[in-house]
Amino acid sequence: MKSGIKILLFIVFTLPTALMYSQTNYCPEFMLLIQKYKSKSYNDAKLYLDTVMLKCPDQINSAYYWHLSGVIYYDVFRYVDNKSPISKAREISINSFLQSNKLDKKNKFSVHNNQGLSHIATSYYNDAALILQKEDTVNYDNAIVFYNKYKELKKKIQPDYDFSEKDLSYNHVMGNIYKYKYENNKRYYRSYVDSSIICYNRALDIDSNNFETLYALGILYHNLGVDIILNDLEVDADLEKVIIMQEKAIGYFSDALPYLKKIHGFKPSDKQIVHGLAAVYFSLNDMEQHVKYMNVLRELKNQPPSNK
Repeated sequence: MKSGIKILLFIVFTLPTALMYSQTNYCPEFMLLIQKYKSKSYNDAKLYLDTVMLKCPDQINSAYYWHLSGVIYYDVFRYVDNKSPISKAREISINSFLQSNKLDKKNKFSVHNNQGLSHIATSYYNDAALILQKEDTVNYDNAIVFYNKYKELKKKIQPDYDFSEKDLSYNHVMGNIYKYKYENNKRYYRSYVDSSIICYNRALDIDSNNFETLYALGILYHNLGVDIILNDLEVDADLEKVIIMQEKAIGYFSDALPYLKKIHGFKPSDKQIVHGLAAVYFSLNDMEQHVKYMNVLRELKNQPPSNK
């Protein structure tokens, strides 16, 4: 079962250019800066930010200057760097908007600053989503970084924002990625199993009835038990090791059972779940329950197809 986190839509963000620029010490370079931005010469506007600071150092305390810096670098990120995940302009834009908010004692720019910060937070979320939707095991570290940046920035704008839904999706997909890495190199990536279980459990802490996560965790535990028997137990192993490994496998099979039983309650006619329960009971050497669920599976397979 594959699931991913949805990409959030970008809302167009523009500079409130109608705002009149005023200051005690007139700075002609600032007029050129605004002109370059209005003409969409974003790289030239970026360079003029440095020129203004050089020629008019009093701008270091101007909320408007830092607001304009945030907008310009945000547009460099969007239109010059094509929203590249490695664009340095994005971070500079964040710092500029935050500095503007800090200096903006009369809250002239805070609404627009926070709008810009919100869109940048969305861009981090979207970068993480693109990786997780592909269940990209190569770049999954970047997904973690981007998602954490998204949450960190979003909290600055909306301290009481509810991340539950997004955290659930994120942890479920990260659990899938760690599980995939383990399955593709079981000899060297056993540590990924623990990470997978941790992520799945974090998702269940948010929604204890999440079907996909319950199923994924139940199947993971069952397969871990099978792996011990098929791959980890040497043919010529001594009796003591055989007993230890068998007990470990039984532990995994037992761990799988409550998850599969719970989702069977949600979908009692799901053949895949019934088959999973039959397999777990077989592995636990509970033949009575194994036969019971195999009979249920047989009945489900013999039912006529639904007309829906």
